Amino acid sequence: MTGLTNRETQCGNLVTQASRPEVSQLQRNATLAFPVREPEPSRVPQSPSTSSSICAAAVAERLARFASRAQQAIFVGGADGRVEWANESACRLCGFECEEIVGRRLQLFPDDPVAQDAAAKHVETRLAAGEVARLEASLVARDGRVIWIELQVTPVPAADGSAGWVAIASDVSERKRADAALAESEERYRRLVEDSPEPAAVHCGGVVVYVNRAALALLGASSPEAVLGRPVFEFLHPDYHGLAAERILKMETLGDPAGPVVEKLLRLDGSPVDVELAATPVLWRGKPAIQLAGHALCRTFEGMEEPRRAPVMDFSSLVLELAPRIESRIAPRAALTFDLGETPVALPGSSAPLAELICSLAAQASAALPRGRGALRLSTRTRELGAEELAAFAPRAGARPGRYLVFEACANAGALAPEARRRLFDADFARSFPGAGPGLRDALASARTQGGGLRVERGARSGLRIALALPAASSPQGGSSGLGKRRQRR
Repeated sequence: MTGLTNRETQCGNLVTQASRPEVSQLQRNATLAFPVREPEPSRVPQSPSTSSSICAAAVAERLARFASRAQQAIFVGGADGRVEWANESACRLCGFECEEIVGRRLQLFPDDPVAQDAAAKHVETRLAAGEVARLEASLVARDGRVIWIELQVTPVPAADGSAGWVAIASDVSERKRADAALAESEERYRRLVEDSPEPAAVHCGGVVVYVNRAALALLGASSPEAVLGRPVFEFLHPDYHGLAAERILKMETLGDPAGPVVEKLLRLDGSPVDVELAATPVLWRGKPAIQLAGHALCRTFEGMEEPRRAPVMDFSSLVLELAPRIESRIAPRAALTFDLGETPVALPGSSAPLAELICSLAAQASAALPRGRGALRLSTRTRELGAEELAAFAPRAGARPGRYLVFEACANAGALAPEARRRLFDADFARSFPGAGPGLRDALASARTQGGGLRVERGARSGLRIALALPAASSPQGGSSGLGKRRQRR
């Protein structure tokens, strides 16, 4: 095997030893991957034993080159579980020199003894049965980083019959982090939408994958199991199948949301109900999906009780109650002021989603302050908004002219890069623009389910202004009006 490095020669020797007296699975695979043309007997007469030796040597040489230069991390070990050889990719993955890895055992899940024991038993059981062991596990690199790997361990018997092995590892840390971020985002979405008074649902691949409590009541379902997993068209009147299919195709092709339209749904008992539905393309567990949100045009259905009138609260009072929480999230050197008016809003469920929405908007506006210095003003007003003003809010369609509560978080002299402003509503905003704020995707979902919308614009002179519009309610009975409330932090 001329021309091989010492490490390649060592790997070739390990493979050659493992292939005698019988050909191992690894060598059989290598023979398939690197076919060696047999010499023509008529031109080069050789004995069968000589031909086999040459073939085995050629296979070992090519396999040694492949293993040493492979992009995946490769470890070769013996029956005692200790590493006997590792390629350069394995050294880079762990941050150790090859000499430091050889003689050690691979420590999977070093911070979780239970998972470590389970992984060891899984690998031992598979190898003892002559099967390949596959699993995902964590390693700790030399610098203390936790690395997630996708590991495949293949049994390779040695010449003396002892059980050796070859392990191939791929770094999947980025995917694990993305999965964790996705799960966190889905949980935030669930918390925001679950208590919404308006029906909301998500369908993926034409199948319903999520419904909130209001949607269950609308469909006359007693539990999510009665709806989840069923085709979404089962709940749509046949007269509207064509319209729905056209809207779905447009969203899947262009990626744009579909404005609200009136459609007729079918409840579980077969009775129809008219609803106004808006649809938005979203990701559900990494797959393209469509979120539906809207409201029933008739609130009373046969077999259902008429909904109780939602209690009314003063939005401005909630903002003041959240002042300590908001102050903990904004830039430490920013001055926080309030200009609050009387702002009644209906609150049919928990105030938690609304509180999280307020804090998210304040945090996003504060993140635009240069070097954390400047003023952040939170204001509330009840105003009449016409169609032209409502068109500036996202979602662009669906809101009707009328009386609205308008909450504004204004960062004096605050600014965001043009690219960041265009992507404020993206799911990966916080990762794409670190330090630029949490983004507004979840806030928009919360505002939409409560019948409102968001607007982002520059201030009258300078700065960044984020506005929330929610349908206003009649003034709450009793309590302070909230007019003229002011507070400042330096």
